[in-house]
Amino acid sequence: MTMEILCRIIEENNILKDVHFMSDSGWECGPTEMDGLYYHRESNTIVFTQGDSSQQASDGWEILYMPELIKLEELEVYPADSGASYGVTEAFKKEIKAAGDFESYYGIPETDDAYSNIDLRRPLFYCIKRKGKFIGYIGFHGDENVLEPEIYIFEGYRHRGYGIRVLKKFMDIVFEDGLTKRWWEKNKEDKLPKYICKKKTIVPSKIVSTVRVENIYARQMMRSCGFTENRNVAAQFVAFTAKDDEGDSGFIEVMEYQIAKE
Repeated sequence: MTMEILCRIIEENNILKDVHFMSDSGWECGPTEMDGLYYHRESNTIVFTQGDSSQQASDGWEILYMPELIKLEELEVYPADSGASYGVTEAFKKEIKAAGDFESYYGIPETDDAYSNIDLRRPLFYCIKRKGKFIGYIGFHGDENVLEPEIYIFEGYRHRGYGIRVLKKFMDIVFEDGLTKRWWEKNKEDKLPKYICKKKTIVPSKIVSTVRVENIYARQMMRSCGFTENRNVAAQFVAFTAKDDEGDSGFIEVMEYQIAKE
């Protein structure tokens, strides 16, 4: 962490000039690159950390900085493959099952096989936390030219504007700086490290969202975020095949919303 980043964080969070600094690197000795910053406002104390910290959102501590952290007031958004996102897939499965949202969200009947295929720890997917607890996730599908968002807010946190705020923030990031897509590839030279992390910045020209017709709240979210409805077609349908004993198939009617970089 550089002094420039530290000074910016102190100024943005209105931290008093006599703040007390401490470190919690987890190491006995040796130089350590600090990549986390936590603040306790009551005691006016900043703690530097390396990697994840158990202080996060506990006993009055608030996180001020972590690599790739996106802060939206009380909301914290992390890449789904980071340590701070550990457990997000299981939390999502539990929440969507309890809410009875599976079929309405995915458009296919709820089955055990369908749950086993869910994994949120993938490129361009992010967990959303509030006070250290998962409240949902946002992810993106597509290629370099067009991305499609996928967002789910847990039932107990809906109708508070969280989904709109997160989606709007990502729209700014996507069109201004792009999203960093990370993945691992096997080392072709057959030597250590066995796998190499690859990175690529995705800056699309358009974001397109396909929403079920009966999902009124999702449609309201699209309009609130500036998306416009594609009225070039009278109706659109998506086919699905259920993975159950009967093998039922069907169609769901959807609406397409889109917004361009311009």
